[in-house]
Amino acid sequence: MVLAGLVGCSKSATPAAATVAAPAGAGPDSAELDVAADLTPAPAPENVVMLATLRSPGPTVDTLVGWTGLGIEWRDLVQSGAAAQFFPLLDLTAPVDAIATLDPKSKNRPRVLFAGSVGLTSRQGAIDAFKSLDLTVEPAGPGVFAVHPNAKSVCFIAPALGKAKVRLVCGEDREAVELLFPYLTRGIPSDSTGDAALHVELRAEPAWQLYGDKAALLKLGIPMLLGEVSIGNAEFDAALREAAGMGVDELTATLADLKTLRLDARLKDNPSELAVTLGMDLRGSRSWLAGAFADAESRASVAPDSFWKLPLDAREAGYQVSSKPDSMRRGLEILERLAQSGLGQLGASATTRRDWPLALREALSVTGPIVSARGAVPARLLPGAPDARDQLRASFGYLLFGVDDEANRYGELLERSLRLYEDTALRKGLAQRYGLSSSKLPKVQSKKGPARLPESRIYEISLPPTVYADMVGEQIDKAQLGSAPLPLVLVSCRAGQRTWIAVSSYTALNEELLSGALAPSGPEATLASRAGLESLRQDRSNMAGFWTLAGLEQGAWGRAGLKKLLASLGTSDVPIVGRAHGHAAGPHGEVELHVPSQLFRDLASGTRTRP
Repeated sequence: MVLAGLVGCSKSATPAAATVAAPAGAGPDSAELDVAADLTPAPAPENVVMLATLRSPGPTVDTLVGWTGLGIEWRDLVQSGAAAQFFPLLDLTAPVDAIATLDPKSKNRPRVLFAGSVGLTSRQGAIDAFKSLDLTVEPAGPGVFAVHPNAKSVCFIAPALGKAKVRLVCGEDREAVELLFPYLTRGIPSDSTGDAALHVELRAEPAWQLYGDKAALLKLGIPMLLGEVSIGNAEFDAALREAAGMGVDELTATLADLKTLRLDARLKDNPSELAVTLGMDLRGSRSWLAGAFADAESRASVAPDSFWKLPLDAREAGYQVSSKPDSMRRGLEILERLAQSGLGQLGASATTRRDWPLALREALSVTGPIVSARGAVPARLLPGAPDARDQLRASFGYLLFGVDDEANRYGELLERSLRLYEDTALRKGLAQRYGLSSSKLPKVQSKKGPARLPESRIYEISLPPTVYADMVGEQIDKAQLGSAPLPLVLVSCRAGQRTWIAVSSYTALNEELLSGALAPSGPEATLASRAGLESLRQDRSNMAGFWTLAGLEQGAWGRAGLKKLLASLGTSDVPIVGRAHGHAAGPHGEVELHVPSQLFRDLASGTRTRP
């Protein structure tokens, strides 16, 4: 008796087997229950690394389809297809569960045993359905039947505890199914997975216990890495070796600390939305990440005032609360050394080797907070009949960036970056080493900005049209673009202790964006009047913001396939709000996404209107 053997060999002690025998006329399957079926509650197997539950598949799909407003009877569609004979046998109100464990016998290479389970309304109906497909159905224990969908995979039809009294359990091979089906049928896994419509958790502790000692082997890869990226400069290689060692140490410490990775999706009312939470739970505090999670809780904040000054027409926007640069000091120092030695290897002047890496480190040390926004170029800035060049220019859209920066370190980084680009010694070194002629480099101009923007500077780089197209991921016939360069313009200014930077292909648009950010006027043209962002005023986070489908499509630079996919979904300006926050308890961190039900309706509407 396979079932009794598995339960008897379980690590946890279990009570004596409870059995049921169906009396005559007890139900549609009662004639088959002529043997006792084991319904003893089963403990979870050892070394579980994944557990997942779709709590109530039928009602969940009902809600999602209802949000589209299409009026589709999805059950009728499914029952009219190839799954017609199986669909009525599925208990769509019972949880769908899945579990994976590590095989402890596999010492050197992890071997995962996986099985999934779905509730059935009739055991005999399932047996008959499989037999109708000429599949072999054979007894596999008291009240349990085995089916072989193909030469390797196996499914068990077995009595169960919980909402569904019969379950279909399938796995890659018989070993996995025999090990896991007791828990999937008689352990009621969904009782331990919370109340979310969908829950998925990955558990790291079993893998660390079995294979954590092999993490030390990661350091053996450092010499190989150095051999691949070494530039023959002793200072650069030493800094790179330290960076690689620090990275491996942090990865090892994080793996040792890691407890679970989890995903929870809930369908909510008031407001009507899909709420998704991605979480990371730690069980130790050796890693830098653990300290970052613990420290983040005290620095969480609602969106700062500067966030509400961002443009109303932004397709995406976000903020990051004040950071703690001291926690990143060693990493920033190594980055500075890498930049210094790398520039020295390329032949940069002593002044450039000193000043630009220092400016970079100091800019990255600014505490903030930081806000940013991305949007589209207004149609009024384009000609009535835009050609391919006009469309390419506009495809970049605009970026607006603001940071609380008392010492104006971002402004200093911009100036130092311009001097780096124009460094004569560096250009000579690039020509000698790589044959890169300075005459072929894009031209950059810098000048003082308009007086209405305090301490403003304008930087303009002239890019070849093909380079511009590659940068934004647009596929345009090169013959339509001509050879004249296209401008990319950056304008910076100051407002008290805050630095604002705008980037687009249009100087006038940049100046307009900055004027709007500096203006003390009302909220009519800013995010302060944008609907759907109320939670950013109320809930404290370390990072938060929103996206729209239109913004995601615009931001898919260099990824033509993704851009095409997003474009096929239609356009929607409904904000998808995201929040990230750390907590000292555990410690742990979470990322939340809130997708309004209106977005599903917009997507469905776009589908209906497309030819």
